[in-house]
Amino acid sequence: MSDFTAKKLKEARTKAGLSLDEASERMKISRRRLGYIESNNNQPTSDEIVEFAKLYKVDVRELLLESYAEESEEQILCNRYISLCRLYDQLSTKDKEDVFWVIKQRIAGLI
Repeated sequence: MSDFTAKKLKEARTKAGLSLDEASERMKISRRRLGYIESNNNQPTSDEIVEFAKLYKVDVRELLLESYAEESEEQILCNRYISLCRLYDQLSTKDKEDVFWVIKQRIAGLI
């Protein structure tokens, strides 16, 4: 792992408002291991990187790619939108209908 990724993991945790204890508990790893990962003294697995991204609500690319992190916020949002559209295109017709139903319910304030 790079110093960049270690730094981004710590930044993402902090932005998510989680302490080392809280994040390590949710990740089901020791506080010590998380501290080592954030200081680039221990390598996270690829599965852990994905779980960190989910927990911190960031794109995996933000944690791994310096070039991605240097993009403007507008470009990052655009990339997320493109990724979402690609995933949506892979859904079945029924699943697409379900997605729209949830969106409509959310807009109406029902969920």
